[in-house]
Amino acid sequence: MLRLNRGTRYFFFIKGDPTTITYRFVYDKIQSESLPKALLEEGWTKITQSGHWHVITNEKPFELIKTSPVREGIIKHNRLIMYIFGSISIYLTTMTILFVGIFSLVAFSQDTPSKVVESPYWILTYIYFSAVLALWILSNYSVIKINKTNKDLSRENIPLYALHDIDQSEIRRSKNKEKQLKRSGQMVVKRKFGWMYAPDKLEHWLESMEEQGYHLYRMSKRGITFYFIIGNPRKVSYCADFQNTTDESYNDLHRDSGWKNAFISDSPFLKWTLWSRQYSAGEERPQIYSDKSHHLKHARRIATTYSCLFLPLMLINTLNIKFSMESTTFNNNLDTLQIISMISLTFVVLSFGSFIARTWLYYMRLRKQYTNYT
Repeated sequence: MLRLNRGTRYFFFIKGDPTTITYRFVYDKIQSESLPKALLEEGWTKITQSGHWHVITNEKPFELIKTSPVREGIIKHNRLIMYIFGSISIYLTTMTILFVGIFSLVAFSQDTPSKVVESPYWILTYIYFSAVLALWILSNYSVIKINKTNKDLSRENIPLYALHDIDQSEIRRSKNKEKQLKRSGQMVVKRKFGWMYAPDKLEHWLESMEEQGYHLYRMSKRGITFYFIIGNPRKVSYCADFQNTTDESYNDLHRDSGWKNAFISDSPFLKWTLWSRQYSAGEERPQIYSDKSHHLKHARRIATTYSCLFLPLMLINTLNIKFSMESTTFNNNLDTLQIISMISLTFVVLSFGSFIARTWLYYMRLRKQYTNYT
């Protein structure tokens, strides 16, 4: 390979004798003419650079390469693109649901059947909805593809022996067994919606359940439903941990300290992990975030992330409400469809606003808690 062109996506090669070479792409905003000393000693060589993208190669056999370039730059770059596509997907999905819901409600609430009027501009409507559908498919595909790529990149430099093995004693019971436990009263199922906007309240709730003898057995895939098995009261510390991205080395760090995974979210954007650790009555409650400044920074990142996620959606829906009100004022007529539309959009804006408010209230509670301790 000689060089690459990022604009045209062209790769230029020089024909030569067949050989085996390991290639790695690196994304680094800090411009540097040479590689780090550790990579140079391992045999890596930079062959070309285009913008922030670097292409490096190593002629050693792959199994003999002990040191590889860090992929954090690519992961962060991919994550930004994934957030953009994810926001587009969320917006299009939300607006489609609102449109279909409002249209269906109005259509079924009228006494007379709806009439479709032919228009010479139907082709523009078809083109518009086709473009929206194509954009929605592209956004979802990009999110899934980028999320999978980031997972592969995160695990790339982890040795096989460091990967977490499944403990056979923790294999989940079958659904039939769970049904038997529910019928016998030994299993209790509860639901918590929106706990990620106030993780401290979730932690306190789970710990109080454990003190009452309700042992958390598992959570549903979406993290809404909690399954408890009735047993003896015990002391268990819970920590809801939010990370933009995690890998097995990060998880193994907590496992080595005695923490267990109670739940790991599947979301490609907002990665939540619920950790648990049992302790004796005389012991101090263990915490993952023992440093005050680190804990506050973690809480602030949660509030900032959800604010960046929901504020644009609030703004878009607020503008839609404004345009609807201006249209009503101009026409001096307010029909059923406009009323339902404005009510629905107002509900969406208030819901997103409450999510943002709850995350910042969580941060302020935590800051007040540490202030009282000092």
